[in-house]
Amino acid sequence: MKVLLSFLLLILFSFAMDPMRAMYLTYPLKGKDFKQTVDSIRNRMEERGIKVIRVLPISDAIRARGSADFPNYYVIFGCEVPQMKEILLKAPALSNVIPCSIAVHQAKDGKLYATVINENMFLSKYGRRLTKEERMVIKGVYRDVRGILTQMSGVAIKPMRIPPSKEELVYNEEVKSLAYDDFKMLFKSSLDGVNMNVLDILEVSTESPKFSIFLACNLSYGEAILRDIPQFGTLAPCRVYTYERQDGSVVVGYINIPFLLKSYSKYLKEDKAEIFQKADKDIKSAIKEAKGE
Repeated sequence: MKVLLSFLLLILFSFAMDPMRAMYLTYPLKGKDFKQTVDSIRNRMEERGIKVIRVLPISDAIRARGSADFPNYYVIFGCEVPQMKEILLKAPALSNVIPCSIAVHQAKDGKLYATVINENMFLSKYGRRLTKEERMVIKGVYRDVRGILTQMSGVAIKPMRIPPSKEELVYNEEVKSLAYDDFKMLFKSSLDGVNMNVLDILEVSTESPKFSIFLACNLSYGEAILRDIPQFGTLAPCRVYTYERQDGSVVVGYINIPFLLKSYSKYLKEDKAEIFQKADKDIKSAIKEAKGE
């Protein structure tokens, strides 16, 4: 009876939950100086042994393009764990969770906020591919990040338990005509060619099976979207992963943008939805070009 009741409650919860609150945890921060607050989060992460890969000064880059009124917005990119290779080779979709992105942003009233993704969104869908210990690694690093943000805000936010999505959270496409290294080289050029500029390539595995994460960014898209929905910075920079299968074929994947549009349609004005659609088209176009089609 308890199992049945829990199942029914889970179904009711899945219909009632607000997708924005379910996927993102946003903390109001006590600090008043933006850059000092970013440094404080970074330092506390490193003190807890949470590796910070880089800090992306999104707002500085956007202002340099001429948008002087863009609000303060940085992304702390980190949470690289020793088990990342094993985790991502089993569940590539989790490259949207590990590494993590913490979006630190300032509202019009001057208040500071930090947003982190709810890892349960992806773990409920893909976590069964991992061992219990591997799942706990991901949960542990996110628990530590939330602990830091709780200390800096005075507000504790418990992440929602989310039932597995019926839809895929990522889009995958297979490449059979090219070797891994050849496709990776062509794909980088193709992404740059559609203005999905590659900031870096994170090499998860350099030996077969190989796995890489392209960190891509289009500042024009970012400027338009992050003004209205700063929470989406937890997916920045855009992660496009490539990995090698045992049969030698290559798979390229990234966040399922049509799923995001469907889930967050009530938050997106028509012009913002069009930007998401264009980003999806750009990445698919880059894949097609790299494949020589």
